[in-house]
Amino acid sequence: MSQTPGALGRRYLPFIALAAVQVLLVAIAPSKVGTNSSATGLTTGGNQAAVGGQVLDENGQPVAGLTQQADGSFVDANGNVVSGGGGGAVNGATGKADLSKCDKTGHQIGPPGYKLMPPCVPVWHGGDNGGATMTGVTDKAINFLVYVGQGNAEVNAILATQGLAASTEQSCEAKAAFYKEINKGYWETYGRKFVAMDGPGANKGSTQQSPCNFPYFQGQCALTPPDPPCGLAEAKVIASMHPAFVIGSYGDVMSQYLASQHIIVLGGGSAPGEYYAERSPYYYGLLMDGYRQADLDAEYWCKRMNAKPAINAGADVKSTRNWGTTPGQVPVRKLAAIFPETNGDESSFLSVNRFKKAVTGGVCNTPGGVLMLPYQSDITTAQQQSVNVVQQLIDNHITTVACFCDPIAPAFLTQNMSKQHYFPENWIVGVGLMDYDVLGRLYDSTEWAHAFGASDLGTGQPFAQTDAARWWVDAGNSGQPDSTENAVLPFFSLMATSFQVAGSHPTPDSIHKGLVALDPVGSWQQLHDQHSIKVGFKPPSEWTATEDMREVNWSQTRVSEIDGKPGSYCPIDGGHRFDLGEWLKGEPDVFNPSKNGC
Repeated sequence: MSQTPGALGRRYLPFIALAAVQVLLVAIAPSKVGTNSSATGLTTGGNQAAVGGQVLDENGQPVAGLTQQADGSFVDANGNVVSGGGGGAVNGATGKADLSKCDKTGHQIGPPGYKLMPPCVPVWHGGDNGGATMTGVTDKAINFLVYVGQGNAEVNAILATQGLAASTEQSCEAKAAFYKEINKGYWETYGRKFVAMDGPGANKGSTQQSPCNFPYFQGQCALTPPDPPCGLAEAKVIASMHPAFVIGSYGDVMSQYLASQHIIVLGGGSAPGEYYAERSPYYYGLLMDGYRQADLDAEYWCKRMNAKPAINAGADVKSTRNWGTTPGQVPVRKLAAIFPETNGDESSFLSVNRFKKAVTGGVCNTPGGVLMLPYQSDITTAQQQSVNVVQQLIDNHITTVACFCDPIAPAFLTQNMSKQHYFPENWIVGVGLMDYDVLGRLYDSTEWAHAFGASDLGTGQPFAQTDAARWWVDAGNSGQPDSTENAVLPFFSLMATSFQVAGSHPTPDSIHKGLVALDPVGSWQQLHDQHSIKVGFKPPSEWTATEDMREVNWSQTRVSEIDGKPGSYCPIDGGHRFDLGEWLKGEPDVFNPSKNGC
């Protein structure tokens, strides 16, 4: 049986294949890559001495950013305790700090080819690790739970056309491999092992497939439309199990309840920033939070598109519908924002409304304002809803459509736009993973020929070169996992790194402090790499990883690096990425093959 491997947030947003997503976990890589000679030789140095509080390598040179305190504890350059006192980080036979798991740049040695390991810490050789320092943690175990949402047959059928629906067996096998990797000793967990928890009764994930029996919590709540009372009931069951971490969530109702029970949730999706703050320090996401997304999109609109002709729309919008000031003249852009607002859930509205306020007086003034069009995340009514939405767009002479949507909604929306011979500019705003190459192929090609804008993701790469494939092999498997697993792996890595940066006595507060202390990395200024995303857990977005965007347009002929098939997003200006305040002024230079190659 096929399924969507999980759900992010309130909508039917699946854990789909993202060859680009593994770079999100560079957020938990070191604040700086070591380049001086003090880091040289740490791989083979064995046990390094700590002299006068400064940790030395085997050549007697100080290791940058790591010092030992009088009580025997070690702190990093940000002042975080990375290993407790009492000799736990010292080899009892030699009395020296053991940095044998550090590589030449001062990172932990990780799975082969994995470049996103955190700063190295001394190997822990026993002693006091604090025991039960937080919910789900003992002196020997870090109990965690993977939540897998109930799949929807219609959604799966749409995703399966692009190979994006994994079977329960495939999903189980991949999670089992990632589980094995985080327990191999690559990350320092101070005498503890990660322990995956199984759901009870009908939620017992280990029996949902065979022969794989990785334990997880199989959700029973409807995915589309969402069922908040069911989600709350399952949250109470999970809370009674007392895990330290939950990977995945059934939307805001679950994350809110689990946070109230002091359980950390990974899987916040694009919720507005205030949701994370209200649940702190128990709620994290890899995708950009909704408020930062709104601010970046507003800056893009105001600097590059506002009060200018809709030159990237189809001929009907530009001329034959006569929406310009004179017959046949290209009209000035008039904007609509489409977003989900299901069962009274206002999380998407809050972010979109923040965007609206910015472009209607806060940052710039948009002619005609912004037409707000909510929809219900209900696959059973999606077709009729899209018909109604398209008619409203036409009736209001909308030239430019911003879909702050889940990845399935545009499949219905663009189909009905085409049926009504309506070809507006489809302005991409980076949400819902709609800017992923393979998902872009789900949308009507004649409509998506007018799609361009801002993308959160980086340029993709072949699946065999991604971390999911590398971890799979390192775990002892042959071949490759299913192609959806790069969207799952980062949560395992983030969880493992969180406990390392928290030190030997982990608490939710020390986890947060450890993540925030790491400087953002992966920016365009640092790497000039179109595959890399600037990520970090810095205020004002200290609960989510993604921080910057690139500019793209859809190309029906460009071959995707992800799978070698035509149909992908063309990176503008070599994939140059922009953080807040960095968007350039001027009309987007999209659909320009002579400059961008596509």
